[in-house]
Amino acid sequence: MSNEQANMNPSVLSEEDVLGWIEAKVDQLYAEAKVLVDDYWRRLKAEQNRHARSEKARIGVRIRRRETCLSFSIEWFRMAMIRQQGQTKPIAHYLKKGPGYHYPMGRLLQGEPEWEAVLIEELETEFADIRKQIDLLGKIRDALQGYRKAIR
Repeated sequence: MSNEQANMNPSVLSEEDVLGWIEAKVDQLYAEAKVLVDDYWRRLKAEQNRHARSEKARIGVRIRRRETCLSFSIEWFRMAMIRQQGQTKPIAHYLKKGPGYHYPMGRLLQGEPEWEAVLIEELETEFADIRKQIDLLGKIRDALQGYRKAIR
């Protein structure tokens, strides 16, 4: 297409359209991640009922929404119980992801039963793909905001 043709057919997408598209994509990825997280907890509960207490799972996963920047994170944590004043209370120790989009499986699965490791590895592959997409959408958003500042 020549420059004359491009000037005659200006883009119909506004900056708001692009931001709306990013928001819709983030919402779509959030819904997909939520289904996977819910599936993890359902499968974890079913498997725990089939195994001895010695093979009890201790790894959990959650989604943390970040409304201010159209984003969310998918985080793994280790579950434990503590005693306080004669009562046992659950606590969660969040695990560090490190660089990249994947959690390091060796550290994450250390001491966990084999059945749980298989489940986590399967889902972490899908979570890493979602994390990458969220990161790229954030970079598009940031570039658009940088562009807005530059033209003002």
